[in-house]
Amino acid sequence: MADMEQPEEIQNQTEEIPVEESEVTDEAPTVEEQLQSAISERDENQDRFLRSQAELDNVRKRHQKEMELLRQYAAAPFIQDLLPALDNLKRAVDAAESADQVGDLKQGVEMVAKQLLDVLSKHNVTPIDALGKPFDPNLHEALQQMPSDEHPPMTVIQELEQGFILNDRVVRPTKVIVSSGPAEG
Repeated sequence: MADMEQPEEIQNQTEEIPVEESEVTDEAPTVEEQLQSAISERDENQDRFLRSQAELDNVRKRHQKEMELLRQYAAAPFIQDLLPALDNLKRAVDAAESADQVGDLKQGVEMVAKQLLDVLSKHNVTPIDALGKPFDPNLHEALQQMPSDEHPPMTVIQELEQGFILNDRVVRPTKVIVSSGPAEG
């Protein structure tokens, strides 16, 4: 069987087709060039991935910081609504002091005012101590200046409305009267 000859059609199919060398070498990249291209593409993808990761981390941190600030100062509107009631209670205490037989009223109103101050304190709200202190525009709102022989210029001589701080931020400045120095003769 080995001596059997194949028909000419089959022999023609198995013969190699001649190819010119110029066709193969100019267009097909070498294995080394393919490897360098793959390494370069890998490095670019790795760089893009690392940059995306860093940007995602920055967005997460920024979002976390914004949420913390939002939580920290979320009570500010509540406090601003509560402060006028505290002011009215203080005015009632002042009015009760000038009346004769209102000791019980005064005591009750003082208890309510203390209770409100305790509620504010529980929520990290502290009153601004202004009386006798130098005027600070970050903490005080000057409504008037008055001459005073007892106080140096720009010293708070009277509080008209107490201010408050939530954590480290002024919720409402203290409304004050400030000394303009000694009265001119």
